Amino acid sequence: MTIDLIILGLVLLFAVVGAISGGAKQIANMAALAVAWFVSRKLGTYVGPKMAEALGGAPLLIGTVAGSLLLFIGVLVAVRYALTTLLQRLFGSTNPEKRGLDGAIGFVLGGARVVAITYVVLSALVFAEQYIIVAGKRMGVSPKDSLSFALARRYNLFEMTQFAAVKDMVVVGKVASNPERARRLAENPAYKSLKQDPRFQRAMSDKQLREAMERGDTQAVLRSNLVLQLLQDPEFAARLGAAARASERE
Repeated sequence: MTIDLIILGLVLLFAVVGAISGGAKQIANMAALAVAWFVSRKLGTYVGPKMAEALGGAPLLIGTVAGSLLLFIGVLVAVRYALTTLLQRLFGSTNPEKRGLDGAIGFVLGGARVVAITYVVLSALVFAEQYIIVAGKRMGVSPKDSLSFALARRYNLFEMTQFAAVKDMVVVGKVASNPERARRLAENPAYKSLKQDPRFQRAMSDKQLREAMERGDTQAVLRSNLVLQLLQDPEFAARLGAAARASERE
């Protein structure tokens, strides 16, 4: 619970700082957060391979998460600086009647900004702990009694967005390994396209990967560089999602 109290203290501290600095600056901060997340989500998969190489041939998963975080931080700082300068010029006022509202907005947004940043960081730490294995052991970074880490584990930002398609991969992999279900889905255009894709065929020919999908072990599937390379193709991910939804209707 210590980490939760520290986070709560930071939220309150920056809420007060937000009230002092005013709403204009906090609006810039929140807008910068949104832009940074959008950019890191869209470009994270593209910088992942290069980041993995820069880290000495690290797994693609590590490169993608690290690249996404660096993009997020870099864009956040740049956009926040630019918007803060602009909005302070537009909204700057010495009118005492407006300062009360400006301070209230700053208080709420200042605290919300820390909550958002903390959520991203905790999601990255929990994601790394669950999916990255070093020397045969998982990274132990999250306190077991922390409510904040528990929430990040249950509603992990990276699982729900950046790597959400891995669940579709598991669903379709189960279908491909089941002759009866594969027969019923054989005429579906998305599934048929996947079956004809050499990359999907190569993934399904990997015994360990196929067994992981049959077990529904998303963690093992996500540790496969082959799967990550497939999921970085937007067209492949779209076909995968369509096939997964079709299989659920069968």
